[in-house]
Amino acid sequence: MQLFVVGPPRSGITIVTQFLNHHEDIKIFDEIDLIQVGRYGDSVIGTLQAFLLERDVYEAYQRRARETSDPAVALGAVMSKLAWPRTIWGEKNPRYATQLDALRRIFPKAVVVFVLRDPREVVNSCLAHRDSPLRAPTDFWIKDTVAEALTLVDSCLQPLRAGGADLVVVRYEAFAAQPKATLDAALGRWGLTFSDGALPLAHPAPETVGEHQFFRDGAPLPWKAGNLSPLHQARPTRGRVDADDPAWSQVDALAREFGYD
Repeated sequence: MQLFVVGPPRSGITIVTQFLNHHEDIKIFDEIDLIQVGRYGDSVIGTLQAFLLERDVYEAYQRRARETSDPAVALGAVMSKLAWPRTIWGEKNPRYATQLDALRRIFPKAVVVFVLRDPREVVNSCLAHRDSPLRAPTDFWIKDTVAEALTLVDSCLQPLRAGGADLVVVRYEAFAAQPKATLDAALGRWGLTFSDGALPLAHPAPETVGEHQFFRDGAPLPWKAGNLSPLHQARPTRGRVDADDPAWSQVDALAREFGYD
């Protein structure tokens, strides 16, 4: 079984993934670009190639891809071995929120968890770190204006507007309040149940390629501070960035559209 966690950046998809990974049968990797498989025949490039090379399985993947003539099947076999003894593997990636058709073509039987958070909180979070000295071009979600952040969040929510019947929607607010009950309700149909025992734990980062994703050049990333703490640690409240920007009225409308008063 494959399990993917998607949603707008800053919606809590990392902490949801961390909590899922406490389950004895689940292994979700972090932004390794599994969706790239098949674009270049039996080869892959970029992040996915680096991930497979780091684990000395790239040649095994290529060999299997040539034997099966199906790169996705070959990748699935390799990922199953990397995840073993856990039987459910997948990826957390916010970019997939706008690439669900491609994801479905490659992994048609995958379960896709879509994390939905109040768009006002998401937009604010996209703006909060714009002046950080640790900001890098890869931080595509960090935006300089309310309008830019709104455009990003709105595009990521489009699958829910289209119906999203095949998506497992998890509201972040419900998850933060009752993680076990929320995930049991979302994934119980696949026989998965979760434990409140993970609540007090500091959750390890999902496995990825290269450097630990919560640090950069040895320095902790300020926007990942919450992921290094137990789930129920109180978070500081944050006022709206650029509160007088008229684009906030559109953000408020987007929040209402998705059930946030």
